[in-house]
Amino acid sequence: MKTAMLIFLSLLFSHPSFSQHIPAAQVPPAITKSFSSYFPNTSKVEWEKKGNLYEAEFNVKRADHKALFESNGKLIVYKNDIPQSQLPAAVKQAIRQQYPNYRIDDVERIARRGHVYYQVELNGQPQDLKLVFTKEGKLDNSKGY
Repeated sequence: MKTAMLIFLSLLFSHPSFSQHIPAAQVPPAITKSFSSYFPNTSKVEWEKKGNLYEAEFNVKRADHKALFESNGKLIVYKNDIPQSQLPAAVKQAIRQQYPNYRIDDVERIARRGHVYYQVELNGQPQDLKLVFTKEGKLDNSKGY
């Protein structure tokens, strides 16, 4: 039984569709060049390979950030933690109206294809929620990252 479990776990974590931590030296030069131009003042950069994409997790001024790149260096999506005070008024109002029994726990700004979205984690009952809003306060769960 132990052998079967070990084989299952090794297949699970070695499958190519799962993300894999990789050293910076294995990141294609086009990506590292693009990353450096977009994010020159970073610290603690960690890389993961997710299928054909590369994700950088890093800090800027002690705030968490993530960026997802194609192998040619094109930035696909960028996400960073922001304080609640930076949420647009329309998003705050939508949360107050549609989720009155929930409390905002975590807020992230997502930039994708020239558009900005806000991913908000809400604590409440019967379960916590993770939702994505447009800057106009409209719910858009198709844009999560």
